[in-house]
Amino acid sequence: MHSKIIKIKHVTGTYTIEIQDGRLNEMQSQLDKCLNDEQAAIVVKGENGDQFVYPSDLIKNSFIAIVDREEVRVS
Repeated sequence: MHSKIIKIKHVTGTYTIEIQDGRLNEMQSQLDKCLNDEQAAIVVKGENGDQFVYPSDLIKNSFIAIVDREEVRVS
């Protein structure tokens, strides 16, 4: 099973959100809530305890794609 990421392309840059295994439906639900003004932002906690906040205005004004994570191959 491939890991998924959310790619958010906005005029300010491209942002990626890692989706943990088994949380794809939850992340899709959070995206829908942000797009429908039911949730103000998506907050993701990083490995070091950092928090990344993706406001709903950023999400609404972006191109969003849920894609497979690209594996880096070392030759």
